[in-house]
Amino acid sequence: MSDQTSKLNYQHAIELLKLCRRSFPSISAAMMLPIPAWAPNIATLKGVPSLEGMKDWLLRLGHETKDIDDLNVIHVVGTKGKGSTCAYVDSFLREHATRNGINRKIGLYTSPSLWPRNRIRIDSKPLPEDIFAKRFFEVYTGLSLDGDTSSSKTPGFLQMVAIVAFHTFIKEGADVVICEAHHGGEFDATNIFSRPAITAVTKISLDHVDSLGTTIRSIAWHKSGIFRAGVLVLSVRQDPEAEDEIKRRAKEKGALLHFVENVTIEGLILEQRENCALARRIADEFLHHSLDEQDVAAGIRKCRWPGRFDIVDYGGCTWYLDGAHNETSMKVVGEWYERVAGASSHRVLIFAHFSPKRTRDWRTILKTLGTSLQMRIQHVIFVKQIEYDGHFTTPAGLLEDYAEFWRESSSPKSTHMASSVKDGIDLAKQFGMGAQILVTGSLYLVEAALEIVKNDSIQNLPDL
Repeated sequence: MSDQTSKLNYQHAIELLKLCRRSFPSISAAMMLPIPAWAPNIATLKGVPSLEGMKDWLLRLGHETKDIDDLNVIHVVGTKGKGSTCAYVDSFLREHATRNGINRKIGLYTSPSLWPRNRIRIDSKPLPEDIFAKRFFEVYTGLSLDGDTSSSKTPGFLQMVAIVAFHTFIKEGADVVICEAHHGGEFDATNIFSRPAITAVTKISLDHVDSLGTTIRSIAWHKSGIFRAGVLVLSVRQDPEAEDEIKRRAKEKGALLHFVENVTIEGLILEQRENCALARRIADEFLHHSLDEQDVAAGIRKCRWPGRFDIVDYGGCTWYLDGAHNETSMKVVGEWYERVAGASSHRVLIFAHFSPKRTRDWRTILKTLGTSLQMRIQHVIFVKQIEYDGHFTTPAGLLEDYAEFWRESSSPKSTHMASSVKDGIDLAKQFGMGAQILVTGSLYLVEAALEIVKNDSIQNLPDL
C-alpha cells in the first residue's frame, strides 16, 4: 500500500469516526440499562449509559471476556490526574522491562485528545496512521457499520474509540494495558473488565455533575464502580466524604483497598508528586515488588505527557500550558503559574472552555483561577473555537459572559476574543517580548496551542 493510499484510508477513518458523535440528551430519560435503586443520582441520569453494548460489540468482533481480561488491565479512574498517572505507570513499566531485558508490549489508552490515534498507544507511541486505519476498519466492518444501522444501536464516539483501542491491543498482542476511564466508572464505556490486574483512583472532586451527581459522595460512588472482588484498589488520599464512600464500596464489592501516601520524589515538580507516587505503587504492585529505584528515576526523567504543566519558549515569550478544565485543576494550575512564571509586565491568559453549563460551572472555574493568580493578569484572550474541528466551540453566548465576568472580577488592562487558537496566539505575541502567557481551560485548546508553539505548524490536521 502506498503512503498516499495509507494517508487517505486514515483520513477516511477519522471522518467516519467523527460521524459517531452524538448530542447530549436534552431532556431527562430513563436509562435503558437497569440501575440499582440506590444509585445516588438516579433522578438526574439521562440517556443511555456508555457501558451499554460494549461487551456485545467486542463479542461480535470475536473477543470473549477471557481475551479482554488477558490484557492484564490497570484501570484508572478519578477526576484529576488520571492521564498523568497512566503516563507514569507506562514509563515505569517500560524502564523496568528495558533494564531487565524483558520483551513487554505495553498498551496505553487515555482520553481526551484532539487526535484519536494519540489516545491509543503501544510502547508509549501513538498508533501509526496505517495501523489505526486498519484496526478502525476491522471494527467498522465487523460491526456492520458500513451497512444499514437504522434498526440497531451503534457505538457513539467515545465508545468507538474505546472499542478500537481494546480490539487493537488484543490484535497487537499487548502484555499489559493501562486504561484511563473516561469521566465515570460504574457506567463508563471502559468498565468492561471482569478481572483487571489492578484498579486505581486519582483525586476525586466535583466534575461532570450532570452525569455523576452534585456531591463528592455521589461522584466517588460512580468512580468506585470499577472495583472488583479480590482485586487490589490503590487510591490517593481523598477528602473524608470520598474516602468513606470508597471504603464502603470496596467492602461492598470485596475489593482490596489501600491508600497511597504522597511522598517527595526527587526531580519531580510539586504538582505531579501525588500522581507519580500513585503510579509508582501501581507499577511496583503489578511487577510483584520488583520495581527498582533506577526504573523510577529513569521513568520520571523520560516520561512525557504534553499539555500538563508544559513550559515552552516561543516567539520571544514563555508559554505555560495546562489542560485544567475543572475547579480543582484550575486552582492547581493557577498556583503552578504563580510559582514558576517569571516577573513580567506582560502577563497574558489565553482561555477556552467548551463544556455546556450543565456539566461544569464556568463561573466557579474562572473565579478559582482568578483567586489563584496572586499577581495581576494584564491581558486576557478568550478563544471561541478550535479551528480544526468546529465540534469544539464555546457554547452560544458564553464567550461574552466569560469576558464580562473576568472584567468585573479581575480588572485586566484588556480583554479580547479570538475566533481561533492561532488568532489567540498571534494576538498574545503582540503584547511584547518576554510575555508570560498562560494557556488553560481545555485540553483541546492546549493541544492545538502546543502544535503551534512547538512546531509553528499544525502537523496533525487530518486527525480532526
